[in-house]
Order: sequence, then C-alpha cells, then structure tokens
Amino acid sequence: MTKYPDSIDRITKARLRLSAFGSIFSIALTMFLIGILAFFAFFSTEYLKNLSKKIEVEVLFYSDVKEADIIALEQQIKLKPYIAASRVSSREENTQNAIKIIGNNYTDLIPNPLNASIIISVAPDYANTDSLKKISKELKRNEIVQDVDYPDFIVKSVSNNFQKFQWIILGVCALFMLISMMLVANCIRLNIYAKRFNIKSMLLVGATPRFVRKPFITKGLVQGIWGGIIAILLLGVTLYFGNRAIPEFVDFSKMAHIAIILGGILLFSIIFTVVISAFAVNRYIRIKDERLYL
Repeated sequence: MTKYPDSIDRITKARLRLSAFGSIFSIALTMFLIGILAFFAFFSTEYLKNLSKKIEVEVLFYSDVKEADIIALEQQIKLKPYIAASRVSSREENTQNAIKIIGNNYTDLIPNPLNASIIISVAPDYANTDSLKKISKELKRNEIVQDVDYPDFIVKSVSNNFQKFQWIILGVCALFMLISMMLVANCIRLNIYAKRFNIKSMLLVGATPRFVRKPFITKGLVQGIWGGIIAILLLGVTLYFGNRAIPEFVDFSKMAHIAIILGGILLFSIIFTVVISAFAVNRYIRIKDERLYL
C-alpha cells in the first residue's frame, strides 16, 4: 500500500520535470530563431557595407599634370569626411593595367596619354548615386582634374538593393519574432493555467497576491535564464560553422557586436519569460471563480 502513493508521486514529479524541460526547450528554440534572424540581419548589413566600400572612384588627370601635384591633391582629398581610403595610382601602374586590358603595348605606336590617378573608396554612407554625383562635381572643380569615373550602374544596384534588403529583413524578423513570442507565451500560459485551482486555493487560505505570484515569476526567471543560455550555445555552434563555411559573410572581426547580440538574446529571454509569467499569473489571481472552468 505504501508503494502506490510513492509511484504516483514519482510520476507527478516526472511530468513536472518534463513540462519544465518542454518550456525551457521552447524558449531556447524561440530565442535561437530570434538570434539567427538578428545575426542574419547584422551580417547582411555589414556585408553590404563592405561591398559598398569596394566601389572605387577614380580621379583622372590631364597628361601634363605633374605627379607631385597629384600627390598633394590626394593628401587634401583624404581629409574629406566622405573618404574611407585613398591612394595614388602611378602613371606606370595605370599604363600596365591598360596594356593588360588592350593586349598589346600601345605605347610603341602612340604617346602614352595616361597619367597618374587617385583611387578613392568612399564611406558607406556616401556610396549612393546622389552623394557620388556631388563628390564628382566637387572634385571636378579642381582645374587639374580631367574627369571622375565610377561604376554608376553598380552603385545604383547596390544602393537600391541595400535599402530593399534592409526592409525585407526587418519585416521577416518582425514576423518571425511575433510568431515565436506568441508560441512561447502560450506555452507559459498553459503551464500556469494547469495550476489555476492551486492559485485560487492559496488565495482562499489567506495568501497574498505577491506571495502567490513569486514562485511563478521565479520559475519564469529560471526558465528564461536556461532557455537563453541554451540558445546562446546553439547560436555559438551555428556561428562557428557558418564562419568556416562562408567567412566573408559570417565575419568574426566584429566580436564586440556579436557579444552584444548574444547578451541581448539572454536578457530578452529573461525579461520576456518573467513578464509573460507575471501577466499570466495575475490573470488567474483576479479571475472570478465561475470562469476557472472555462
């Protein structure tokens, strides 16, 4: 006779552990999904920024301009806020590049029309058509500058796609975050719903709402911590293999930003589960007796 209650107790404890594990697992998967979306948005933005840095503007000069004057102008240009990097490409370097493109040494037939030039990489905020047009006009005001050349078609494509891509990522992240949060919220509410009669019984024997609320919020806090930690571990493994597979996209040079996102995931996991637990238990603290059976 004594074994029967013990077996019931063991089954109940096992069910409670399974329920707690299910909640933690659901929270972890949700935070993992949110983290994946956050990292995808972050790395996509950084990748497009790096891509915009590779857009080069070439400042061309007349053939009779001295290279010393070109170097002096380059020193002035690099102080501009829209310049990410700049360098002087010598006459010899430009000539060799032209010979490679043409396929023969044209200087044997005609005088070399090329001069040294300045290669500019603009800052990401200025890598758009409007800004580059203004920069081009400003550089052309210098009387030794013959022309300013940049890949206008590529700039338009990168600029337009960058804005569209950001909005698409934002929309997808918001949608999946909302769905994931609703799923976790329902899971927490169901766990508290199963204990609604216990909540009412505690209130009937004189327990204060604060006393009733405390264990549920504490449980939500613990589950949020464990769910966040598991999500961070899963994200760490995913980032590691992502970096090995596509290092140019999953870039570990931004470790400070990666750490901030991971910390944000853990903090969000804790705050979210605590808030949902508090709202859910408050509902059953204030609910009328006749609605307990609904």
